[in-house]
Amino acid sequence: MEAGLEHLSRGTGRHLSRFVATIEPYYRSMEIAKRVAGLAAELGIGDVFVVANKVRDEGDRKAIGEFCAAHSLKLAGEIPFDPSLLDAERAGKTPIDFDPSSPAVKAIEKLADTLAATGNGQRTTPESNG
Repeated sequence: MEAGLEHLSRGTGRHLSRFVATIEPYYRSMEIAKRVAGLAAELGIGDVFVVANKVRDEGDRKAIGEFCAAHSLKLAGEIPFDPSLLDAERAGKTPIDFDPSSPAVKAIEKLADTLAATGNGQRTTPESNG
């Protein structure tokens, strides 16, 4: 779905079994992720995960981790800030086609594996997945 809360507030996501929200290391983004998780729970969506995006350093990682822990948000993984994503966008290419070995592409691959494993009845954390 497109970014934003409209899909959840209208109830269009009520038939989902899983929802993944992107969270960035900024207070407003983290607050929105908390609202998304609450709306998803109200709709009966069983699994709600967050993915940390544009993580630059340990400070970002700590802020997101603490916020998720304080609000019972399940952190599925993180994608580092990666300038190659901007370069790929400028070139009109997907990140994987532009630079398949970039840190962000590698993190996205790991995240996909984590989410796929949790969809098969296995409970996996980012740490136990590689």
